[in-house]
Amino acid sequence: MEMKQKKITALGDSLTRGVVLNEKNRYSVLNGSFIDIISDRLGVDVTNYGKFGCTVDFGEQVIERHPDEISASDYTLLEFGGNDCDFNWGKIAESPDVQHFPKTVLDSFKERFAGLIEKVRSLGSTPVIISLPPIDSEYYFSFISRFMNSGQRDNVFSWLGGDINVIGRWHEMYNRALFEISRMMNVFIIDITTPFDKYQGAMRRLYCSDGIHPNAEGHRLIADSIVENCDVWG
Repeated sequence: MEMKQKKITALGDSLTRGVVLNEKNRYSVLNGSFIDIISDRLGVDVTNYGKFGCTVDFGEQVIERHPDEISASDYTLLEFGGNDCDFNWGKIAESPDVQHFPKTVLDSFKERFAGLIEKVRSLGSTPVIISLPPIDSEYYFSFISRFMNSGQRDNVFSWLGGDINVIGRWHEMYNRALFEISRMMNVFIIDITTPFDKYQGAMRRLYCSDGIHPNAEGHRLIADSIVENCDVWG
């Protein structure tokens, strides 16, 4: 079905950009990302400001640079957190005994994400949060340590407390923050986490080999979740 509104602006990281890891182990933009799919299926004009590697501060910059674009949009999709929760793994590998912080500490992430919502609303657009897809901790650990020597890998493993799944649980903490913000600020959140979780042991079929970027099948699943909820938020 088509939405009544015809204009959406999307702010986010590489997921929104449609970045995938191809068969040559290089990042490229997928032709047929979830943004492409929802634009076609819902018959809407989507301006995509997704950017590889960005954190919530990029969302602040986009709103500051493009207020007219946001104002002209019926809805503004907000997809951040996957990079905000990430660490500098190279520094951890070299100095595991010193304190390390994520790119955006959790309290700051919550505050700044809430600020994005307030700014979008002040410009007359309706904010809509997109939750985070879960990550595959084992694949991701293999990916971030692929150029490390055995000692460096052991340092990262030790820093994780000997449990690779700490990566996924840390990531999920930021995802839970999004649901918390959704409730507190009365903002609709599109849950793309649960559809991925339903795949359980087969979830890897939805991801690139880095364990964090959904592949073409994963993007189709995200698009399905958005389209299925369009009657609620659209």
